[in-house]
Amino acid sequence: MTKTLRQKDGSKANRWYRHPAGGQPSQARSLCHPYTVAWMWCAVLLVMSGCGQPGGPVSQEARVLEERAFMRLLSKDEPLERVEGEPNAWRWADAQVAAWHPKAVTATSGVAYGKRRWSLFAHAPAMVTLPAIEVGEEPHVRFGWYISPTAYAQGTDGASFRVWCATEATGQGTCVFQADCLVRSASEPTGVKYAEVQLPVESGESVRLSFETDPGPSGRKDADWTAWEMPVLRWYRRVKTEPNPGPNAVLFTLDTLRADRLSCYGYRRKTSPAIDALATRGTLMTRAYAQSTTTVPSHISIMTSKYLNEFGIYEQSSDPLPSRYRTLAECLRDAGYATAGFVGAGFMRDTWTGLGQGFDTFVECPIAFLDAEYVVNPAIDWLVRHRGERFFAWIHLYDCHVPYDPPVPFRDHFVSPQAAYLPHLDPSVLLRRDDEKFERLNRDYYSDRYDGAVAYTDHQVGQLVSTLRDLGILDETLIVVAADHGECLGEHSIYFDHVSLYEPNVRVPLIFHWPGRLPEGKRCPELCENVDIYPTILELLGLEIRGRLSGRSLVPVWHGRARGREGVVAEHSGHAAVSWRTGEWTYLYQPIADETVRVGLPKEWTEGPLGQWVLHVNEEELYDRREDPDELHDKSSSASEILQALRSDCAEWVQACEMAWEGRRAGSGPPQVDRDRIEQLRALGYVR
Repeated sequence: MTKTLRQKDGSKANRWYRHPAGGQPSQARSLCHPYTVAWMWCAVLLVMSGCGQPGGPVSQEARVLEERAFMRLLSKDEPLERVEGEPNAWRWADAQVAAWHPKAVTATSGVAYGKRRWSLFAHAPAMVTLPAIEVGEEPHVRFGWYISPTAYAQGTDGASFRVWCATEATGQGTCVFQADCLVRSASEPTGVKYAEVQLPVESGESVRLSFETDPGPSGRKDADWTAWEMPVLRWYRRVKTEPNPGPNAVLFTLDTLRADRLSCYGYRRKTSPAIDALATRGTLMTRAYAQSTTTVPSHISIMTSKYLNEFGIYEQSSDPLPSRYRTLAECLRDAGYATAGFVGAGFMRDTWTGLGQGFDTFVECPIAFLDAEYVVNPAIDWLVRHRGERFFAWIHLYDCHVPYDPPVPFRDHFVSPQAAYLPHLDPSVLLRRDDEKFERLNRDYYSDRYDGAVAYTDHQVGQLVSTLRDLGILDETLIVVAADHGECLGEHSIYFDHVSLYEPNVRVPLIFHWPGRLPEGKRCPELCENVDIYPTILELLGLEIRGRLSGRSLVPVWHGRARGREGVVAEHSGHAAVSWRTGEWTYLYQPIADETVRVGLPKEWTEGPLGQWVLHVNEEELYDRREDPDELHDKSSSASEILQALRSDCAEWVQACEMAWEGRRAGSGPPQVDRDRIEQLRALGYVR
């Protein structure tokens, strides 16, 4: 049965045309309004000032954030079904649709104004009413709204946007948001605007939200393509704290995060107050290295404590991890832990990667990538439900990856309004993406945007840590902060990408936090690798290490009972390179530089950032990091004895690399990959 929506004055809402002038919406708070920005930064500053730091007194009750992201309620794969007896009503999953062109109401994650976020797309006039949801304290809805860029070319004159809130008790709706987007020029698109609206609803009530759009002033219906970006309903709920048997573990893997852009690693900007607080009361590895600069194999290496040449997966698009490899999650689940994984990139689906092995709950990303809050909040909800059990949670956040586009106010926090950011980059050196054109062509601008993404990621880490503290289980929980790889921001003429195995791409943060259970405030300079995370977690949790792992526990290193590694290795996708680092030297073997290899490379290997690397590297390079930490001065011709010794140290990986290229010369082709997966990778720039 369709509910009647009414304005605040009681007049009935017209589904198709402009509502009577007397129906004034309740006041909405724009996310760009100065008061809202100030409020949001107050929350950030509370964390930076120490209020968000681990520890502190624990009450018997916790106030936790809950949400329902409509992205997870509505799928473009769900068919529209006509509602019997109502000519203009359709059903879409659990939602109701009333529209002039109902089949044009759909979900999309296409590109709009340089962004790739989920949107509820509708051809005005249209109204989508979502299923009833019971809310808690301070319910509010947050969303973006915009006219599709294609509508401008088709002559749109604008559209009206409204949000209605109806309670199950009354069945009547209140207009809680209204905005008109008038178009004066086809050459001046308005972009996406944002709002957050408090709902006039009491805790415990069930509400239905309706998102309505009407055509512009002329009433034309052929060009007014509208969208609602990432609408989400949030509220707070009070839960009782419960005894936790412990010990627990939470592993953050922060995609594309350079160690040297965190404050605790010496960065000049305050990008990471929450992670800094963890490091202050934990142990920080100053020289940790990833095993790959490609997300999927790097994560598989973390989860299996194996090198790439052991499990044989080098690409994002390879076959999934075989079940014979025992993952960290499987080990903990078999030990009685509740296990859950939450990933922020669509190409990391379990069926494509095998990364879901061992997780009771594995929450995948339904689109190309998600803002961190839409990964962290479901993780918080899971932690609340399992607060009385031993648990292991893995949270993967993707926000430090191109296009460096975190939500307001983080996106431009480090962007200087006084800076001209004049163009100085040739577009040919940049990754060609359909959702980010790098229009500024300025290194400093995107470097500043990257810092904003780091700050946003850090803030979300802080949100989850604060929840653990509020639930009274922080002291029983080991927290590990790691990264799958870093990012080049212009070093070696590689812009905004992580091709190559130079220092900015492979040196990653690695922090362990568990006050009272491991050294506090310790900065350990020993060499280590991401494969060491798995055995270190097991030893700290008091679990037996079964089977052969390539990693080594770092616990004996912290306590002086063992030394760090003599050398650390990384392997590049496509067997394009191997790196070996000792405490002083970096050796790079890069068969991609061989002229006989380059001849047969696909065109995309010689363009953009990948081309900048492939076409300018030497087959072997050697750097003395004591005097050349940025790896700028190749000593391969002047230190041949050292080069030979280092090549010998990593002979196993060099030989695997050589064998792979021999196989390619023999004519073996790439594996066949699922078409949907290829589209996900293309959206992120991994497939050109």
